[in-house]
Parts: sequence; C-alpha cells; structure tokens
Amino acid sequence: MSPATASRTRWRLLAGVLAALVALSAAAVGGLYWLDDRFRHPEPDSGRPGAWMSVGADEVSLFTRVAIPAQADDVRWGYQKGFQDDFAVLAFRIPQAELDAFQSRLHVSSWSESKYIQSVDLNGFQHIGAPDPSNASPLICGGYISPGTAKNVATRICVASRSDGTSQVWVSAFHTP
Repeated sequence: MSPATASRTRWRLLAGVLAALVALSAAAVGGLYWLDDRFRHPEPDSGRPGAWMSVGADEVSLFTRVAIPAQADDVRWGYQKGFQDDFAVLAFRIPQAELDAFQSRLHVSSWSESKYIQSVDLNGFQHIGAPDPSNASPLICGGYISPGTAKNVATRICVASRSDGTSQVWVSAFHTP
C-alpha cells in the first residue's frame, strides 16, 4: 500500500469515527429531550407526578370541597397527580338566580374583583376545556383553606356573569402543607 493510500485510509477511518461520535451524541441529546418531555408530560392515568387522572366529578367535588349544584350545566373537571400535592379544577355554569345561594354555602369570607389568574389554574381550565376566566369581566374571586385529615386544601373560586343569564364558576384546589 502506498503512503498516499494509507493516508487516505486513515482519514476515511478518522472521518468515520467522527461521524459515528456525532451520530451517537445526537442520539444521546435526542434521548435526553425525549426523557425530559416524558417527565414533564407523563401519560394520563400513569399515577406519575403531573399526570392527569381519570376521576369522577364527585371525587373532584370532594377534593375541592365545593358541591356541584343540581342546576349546574356544562360541568367539567380534572384531577392532576402531584409529587406531593395534588391539584384539581372544576368548572360549570349555574342560573344567575342561583348564584347567591351557591355563594352562601361556601366558606369564602370575602369576595373581590380580580384580574389575576394563576397560570397553573389557567392550564388546568384549558386542559378540561373550560372557558378562560382571564377573559371574563368582572371576575369575582374568593378562597378558603379547608382542614383535611392528611393535608389542608386551598380552594379558589371565581365567578363571572354571562350574557345568557347564567354565571360561570371556576374552582381550583390544591393540597397545602
């Protein structure tokens, strides 16, 4: 083998080794992105932190400690498993005439107009297909903490009147230490 042929062979071998290293690095980075995505967005009902679980509206109502009125329409709910603290959202419409009776049954000490909705709540309401509360005006909100057997539950309730004679209700709740 001539020196020129040996040199070309070495360069081809070196180029092949470098190409293999680049391919392995790209595969490793791709795998890390895939793992990160799986960690951030676990499969539904997997029981992993961040997974949305299939539970009934009654279970979400018990968790939030907000009873769904019999007259409620378009009831939507979701329950997300947390690492330590679970999270639930509930949304429904009730007739405007029933709003005062509904609010009086809650433990909210005061209601006030609000412009700010936490992003975790917005993500939850979006997940269940509920109307976006940040677009409602005026939006009246209140909250309370209910003692539980293992953990307390912080519940936030927001209400807005609709043009069709109903009130939209949004409820979010999570375990607190």
